[in-house]
Amino acid sequence: GQIIVVEEQQQSSQPTSLLYIPAKAEQYVIDDYKNHNSSSGCYIWNTNTNNNHQDDDEESSVRFIIKNDLEVWKQELNRYNEEGIQKKELLQKKKGGIFGREFAPDLRTLFHNDYSNKEQVCREYADALPATAVTNQQQQLSTTTTSTTTGGYADPKTVQLKPALLRGGAGSTTTTTTTGPNKNLMEEYFHQSQQLSYLPRQGYMEPLLPPLRHPDICLPNNHHGDDNDVSNNNNMDYMIEDFGHICRNVLKKSTQTVFVDIGACYDTTRCSSTSTDALQTIGTIEKYRTNGIHFDHIYAYEVLELKPQSVYEAVPNHMVAPLHWINMPASPEEGHKHNPWTMLLTNDNYSPDDFIVVKLDITTTTDDDTPPSSSVEMSLFQQLLSNPQLQELVDVFYFEHHVPIMDE
Repeated sequence: GQIIVVEEQQQSSQPTSLLYIPAKAEQYVIDDYKNHNSSSGCYIWNTNTNNNHQDDDEESSVRFIIKNDLEVWKQELNRYNEEGIQKKELLQKKKGGIFGREFAPDLRTLFHNDYSNKEQVCREYADALPATAVTNQQQQLSTTTTSTTTGGYADPKTVQLKPALLRGGAGSTTTTTTTGPNKNLMEEYFHQSQQLSYLPRQGYMEPLLPPLRHPDICLPNNHHGDDNDVSNNNNMDYMIEDFGHICRNVLKKSTQTVFVDIGACYDTTRCSSTSTDALQTIGTIEKYRTNGIHFDHIYAYEVLELKPQSVYEAVPNHMVAPLHWINMPASPEEGHKHNPWTMLLTNDNYSPDDFIVVKLDITTTTDDDTPPSSSVEMSLFQQLLSNPQLQELVDVFYFEHHVPIMDE
């Protein structure tokens, strides 16, 4: 299975930090589901783009426009990922400064007490490519960027999301405003397609639309469910985390950083069926660390009984100190001491000023005394959706919702 990001669209009565602006492709899926009660599989990605608007069906024409924008988005996504790889390589190879390290330093330790250097720190470490790296190694870059010397993107300035030919709210022009001296993620990488969703606190993210995996899973030669074909089924390169925005808008010197892993079988010798999931989770933690977000606490819930020694030997060294190994099933009962939400909410352990990431993906168990993983997952998911206090705490939520892909 694969981890996906899930963000629920919030009502206008919610705090501004939770107001969610979906990408126009995502809004189309939302509207299509409301109107037709179906939004399955690869139907957008399999739209014929050669009809040149000859189809008299208005819905097909709109889908054609969305498909063209998404094809542009895929090209932009490839460049974004290539530069992310370059950043990691520069961190490992460059001498002096932060370079030559496997990961960027903890951003919180670099902020001055008055945060007068915060913009510089975020540009240098959290943006897609560090400013000094781009300046010093510009000739070695294999991709062309629109602004190679600015060091990537900053907080969203006034961003005009171009109107889509869609029904309802998706057809209107939306403006979001904060201040920042540099280009943001949309402007720097996705300005042609404009296909990114947005939350004021977390920044931009990939549009959430079927098949909720890498879109190349919809290619004709991709084999759904073939364990030997991991090129697309387990490809997480479509996921976008706006680290520069998080640095500027969330992180403070006093911010606690937390990763809650619900379904954490790190011992791949015992969890062969979920070894890919474990590696993906560790890779996600390291992706944050590469961009200067080091987790103070990693709460790991796992139902399969494992020897602590094997778990701590399996994880990388940087995870040993912050890891809280909780080798028992996460409880779906509200208020239960083994319910992860209870841990976050009890005794004011954490506040909205902290940065909390949650991954929910529980492996199915055959233990008759343990509830099925799907029921536990959905119970926890629904509790998050219905609890405004939890929504204020959880900044990023990775969730693998098991649903069939209807289209081939």
